[in-house]
Amino acid sequence: MSFGFFGFFRFFGFFRFFGPFALCGLLALGGCSSVAHGREAAHREASYLPLAVGALWRYAITTEDGRRGTGSVSVDGIDYGGSSGAVPEYRVREDLLDGTVWTWDDREAGRVAVEQKEIDDPTGTVVEEETYDPPLTVIDEHAERLAAGAKWPEAFLDTTPNAKGRPKSKRAEVKWEVEAAADPVSVPAGTFTCLRLRRGQKHHPPLISWYAKGVGLVKQEGAGPLGDQTLALVQARLP
Repeated sequence: MSFGFFGFFRFFGFFRFFGPFALCGLLALGGCSSVAHGREAAHREASYLPLAVGALWRYAITTEDGRRGTGSVSVDGIDYGGSSGAVPEYRVREDLLDGTVWTWDDREAGRVAVEQKEIDDPTGTVVEEETYDPPLTVIDEHAERLAAGAKWPEAFLDTTPNAKGRPKSKRAEVKWEVEAAADPVSVPAGTFTCLRLRRGQKHHPPLISWYAKGVGLVKQEGAGPLGDQTLALVQARLP
């Protein structure tokens, strides 16, 4: 992974706010780790996107121009972001056909949202970076947004560094729709009953995602840097 413009500040924020306390925190939490792990496991079973460090999903990939290949999505670890550099976020890596997409996702109040995205080409060079304020929804698990037919808009500030590394911001909006609450989907990993979500954004291909509870992303159309890849789950490995 290349160290992009936003990545530097995320790295610096971790050590500025947590470096002196990291070891002490780990020792203090050791006694309650088994309880915490039990709660996390129960939460993952009930979630449509069970994020956990070490989780891995493998996919068969096809593109609109007929190319085929394989890819994966993995939760590499936890970093710290937010305006203070103190918010724990899952570092998610997507290895697709045209490079790697990194996102930093947090789970809060029944919602998974992404604060930052970085796209690297096959050589590892950063070709695109974005941050979202407020963080952009990946999936909202509130009951009213899991019902078939639910629709809602989401506005945010999209910030990218320009050629000189100076951030440039613009307002943007996506529109969400729950197309189905119990859609049966067959992929190489099997047949799953899925929540089907559509995310639309001006000047972008629609992103259609199928999520199965306790499994995660089963299928996705409009994936990848160009929005031209379809992912079909081959294997899910959850810790």
